Amino acid sequence: MRVLGIDPGSLNLGWGFIETQNDQRVTQVQHGCLKANPRHDFLQRLPFLAQELDLIIRELKPEVTVIEKIFLGKNVDSAFKLGHVRGVCAVQCQKEGSVVVEYTARAVKKQITGSGSAEKTLVQNFLYRQLNIADPFKSEDASDALALAFCHVLLDSVNKKFQRLGV
Repeated sequence: MRVLGIDPGSLNLGWGFIETQNDQRVTQVQHGCLKANPRHDFLQRLPFLAQELDLIIRELKPEVTVIEKIFLGKNVDSAFKLGHVRGVCAVQCQKEGSVVVEYTARAVKKQITGSGSAEKTLVQNFLYRQLNIADPFKSEDASDALALAFCHVLLDSVNKKFQRLGV
């Protein structure tokens, strides 16, 4: 399975891509962060993010894309902007045939560390070990995206085991 994780943002959009072989071995293929020009207006950033994300999707050909689910904070304007970015991501992925799913950051942390309120460094350390990543992450957004992808692989594996058991 080829899984792309996306941590959406209008300035920094993190992405992480992993593959699994026979639902056993998980390999980190790539991760990074798309950085939009902060001097550009929000609406000018959306086409840039769509174009750059399209290049990544066409190169990596994910079967599944995991996008971080929005949570409503105190800043409503930021939540609306994040919703626009998530929409751009979902459309770009689906038009290339990738199935889109979403998880909250809290659900990802709980799945990976056992605690939904775990620090990012704990999640990053888990990913370093599980994916044999030697270099530091390019950004927190990239590690968050990789965690989204890894979480999906874990949950998919559990679901397949239940299916085999007829549960």
